Amino acid sequence: MIAEAIVSFVVQKIGDFLVDEGVYLHGVRGEVEWVKEELGWMQAFLKDAERKQNDARVKKWVDAVRDITYKAEDVIDNLILQVGDTSLVNKPIARHELGKKMEEIKNEIIQIRQRRKTYGIKNLCQGGEGSSSMSQSLREQRRTSPLLEDTEIVGFQEDVKTVVERLIKGDSRLCVISIVGMGGLGKTTLARKVYNHDTVKNHFDCNAWICVSQEYDTTDLLQSIMRCFMIPTMEHHGMNAVQLKEKLFKHLKGMRFFLVVDDIWKTEAWNALAAAFPDMNNGSRVLLTTRNREVASSADCQSCLHELQLLGKDDSWKLFCKKAFSAQDSNCPKNLEGLGKVIVAKCHGLPLALIVIAGLLSKKERLPSEWEKVLKSLSWQFVEREQQISRILALSYEDLPYHLKLCFLYIGVYPEDHEFSARQLIWLWVAEGIVYPRGVETLEEAAEDCLVELIQRSLIQLVKRSSIQGVKSCRIHDLLRNLSISIAKEEKFLDGSTNSLSPYKARRHCVHHGIGKYISIKQSTPCPRSILCFSLDGENLVKNELGLLCQRFPLLRVLHLHRIEVKEFPNEIGTLIHLKFLGITGKVRNLQRLPSSIANLRNLQTLVVDEHNEIEIPSDIWKLQQLRHICVNGTIKGPEAGLLSFPSNLQTLKSIRADNWREDCLGKMINLRKLAIWRLDVSGHGNRFLDCIPEFNQLRSLRLVVSPFSNPYPCPPISNLQHLYKLHLSGTFVKLPESHEFSPNLTKLTLEKTRLVHDPMTTLEKLTNLRILRLVFNSCVGKEMVCSAEGFPQLESLELEGLRHLTEWRVEVRAMRSLLYLRISSCNQLKMLPEGLQHVTKLRKLELSFMPQSFKNRLRNGGEDWHKIRDIPYIHLSVDNLASLRL
Repeated sequence: MIAEAIVSFVVQKIGDFLVDEGVYLHGVRGEVEWVKEELGWMQAFLKDAERKQNDARVKKWVDAVRDITYKAEDVIDNLILQVGDTSLVNKPIARHELGKKMEEIKNEIIQIRQRRKTYGIKNLCQGGEGSSSMSQSLREQRRTSPLLEDTEIVGFQEDVKTVVERLIKGDSRLCVISIVGMGGLGKTTLARKVYNHDTVKNHFDCNAWICVSQEYDTTDLLQSIMRCFMIPTMEHHGMNAVQLKEKLFKHLKGMRFFLVVDDIWKTEAWNALAAAFPDMNNGSRVLLTTRNREVASSADCQSCLHELQLLGKDDSWKLFCKKAFSAQDSNCPKNLEGLGKVIVAKCHGLPLALIVIAGLLSKKERLPSEWEKVLKSLSWQFVEREQQISRILALSYEDLPYHLKLCFLYIGVYPEDHEFSARQLIWLWVAEGIVYPRGVETLEEAAEDCLVELIQRSLIQLVKRSSIQGVKSCRIHDLLRNLSISIAKEEKFLDGSTNSLSPYKARRHCVHHGIGKYISIKQSTPCPRSILCFSLDGENLVKNELGLLCQRFPLLRVLHLHRIEVKEFPNEIGTLIHLKFLGITGKVRNLQRLPSSIANLRNLQTLVVDEHNEIEIPSDIWKLQQLRHICVNGTIKGPEAGLLSFPSNLQTLKSIRADNWREDCLGKMINLRKLAIWRLDVSGHGNRFLDCIPEFNQLRSLRLVVSPFSNPYPCPPISNLQHLYKLHLSGTFVKLPESHEFSPNLTKLTLEKTRLVHDPMTTLEKLTNLRILRLVFNSCVGKEMVCSAEGFPQLESLELEGLRHLTEWRVEVRAMRSLLYLRISSCNQLKMLPEGLQHVTKLRKLELSFMPQSFKNRLRNGGEDWHKIRDIPYIHLSVDNLASLRL
């Protein structure tokens, strides 16, 4: 129940206000306490109200409760803004105004209470059946169940075979092949299976994937294609669409390329891109996925469409079981099989409906009575297939606990097909106050649990995993996004429109284009608490516009600008004292500093600035006690001398410059989870910085970058950092720590410019939990490297780049037995691949780039090293290799 969550949040806010200002409220304290208590009682009635939302009287009553709650929040927030840092004892006029407004709210609440009796809305709080609490066993199941990726979904075997054959065989001309079908049918999943197929990867010289969606920008799409097909430069960043098409056309001449254009809706979208792709009669291919047959036909009238069909009974049942039960045991219990097959039949073979309803059932007790309740919900009436599928999606939403409903609705802020960062979403949830702490967990850990559960329920799609197999990025299916947006608008939780005349419209506004126009619209309604802008085509905001934004929306809690070019922030940013999240993301380029007034944002929790260059952050920012995350793609100056207190809850600090930081300040930030330090210099305070590192016993990720002018450093002792899983060391260190001196749970290690004379493999191969290893840019300056038998038992990914002195690499039998991915680049002295590589039988992907001609010659079919790589399914050779090597 969204209204319940809103009431809970505001009741907490009023409670905090009473604690902070209660002694100064004098004659109005009673009215404030009465409103808080009465809203608390209403919250109890709301708990089960959603079970009667089909009753128009109940819905009307719930809407009234939500609106009066918003009104109370407006009064408190505006008062806090008006008073500022001054106590109410010095503001008698403000205190009097508060009393008047609270009296008005009290009278409205009395009327709402009376209406519940007048119109026969009985006690809704029955408990029992409507409870959304999970048993301990289900909670443990949620924590331990593996996340299922799209590529693991069953079916499509014959479809994959057919599409792959059409890509590999047939006309030598440039063919556009289309996969056509309704939403939720699995077009993108099929395209992804084809795109990752070993035969396809080895057949084409270069591959690219773009997603178009209903709203798109041609220049942005061309930039995305360029990033896949070639290394973009600063020159490309400023090109228009015509220039980009010319550049791509010239680059792709002579290459056999493969491009996937996913989720294209309009013929104009393909027509705007088509001129960038030369037809050299060499078998190049484009694969479209679309719901529109007209788009497919117009793109290439000579090619046959591949019309995706609904799943058959067997595949439907197999997919359902795989999602409803654990990946280890996907067999359906006999006592549930009959009910399960009836439920599956109601999904009509649509994969999305199957995985969503199975995700719902995976959170239920495995009892026939529980499954019968779900079936009854699906069987309430006979409807058309499309309506039934919509009902299935809505049912999964309705089954969510209310805090997960808020999390799900929040995903509607993102544009269609947008791949969003799990970390930033979690920070937004925390700033919005829609997740709650549980026991000793941090808010971020509780939010991560919510995200994992939504993925396990198949309401969000996992896109990328982190190095510890957590969630790195996600997206949401179009149909589920539409469901999220429609409910969010109805509940006044979120609005993508700026034209609403509702007196209490949504507290959150998402703007996907025209942020300048949005700011200029005169707001006649209470201002929003969150503005999230995800520009599709890149926009600019000048200082005056940002100043106007701060004036128009003084109660903002969240301001997130994605792909908005910002050159300068005005001092007015400091007036947003309610602000908890400030994000400028999407690789902005021109922002150089933040104003000193940012130190006024006393509620700020998260600051994210994704700037290419170093940005100046005022040192007064360290006075902000609520800070939890500072993530700046540059370096942050340290606090000035004399600062006594620091944000004790700071978890992310990326990145600080050691040359202007006092190490005693760093030592006070004991709750850090992620830390990046640049410009360490042993001639300054570098050693004392390193001495602080062992104190951060909560640290998960650490990056240390030594100044190029520094003497060699001793690596800090990190064996006691039990939670450290990611380590990046850059710069000359005295020596590599022994294996027992590393964190026992280290899973990802990057060594860069460390100039190690001795072979590091003898030490690193003993790290039993290491999964990812990157040795880059003169991390090693020795000539030989040996991977011993039984070494690197868990290693899955190995990158060797810029090891200019390496001449010989040996791999013994049973070394790296878990290796899946190997990349070698710019190792100019390396003579050949190791003989033992042929025994690394799990290796699925080998990437080679910028290697000497003699090295490439040995890899030809029939060459001296051909036997070492012939069983590797996918071998990728960068553009520099194409002229001389074709496997």
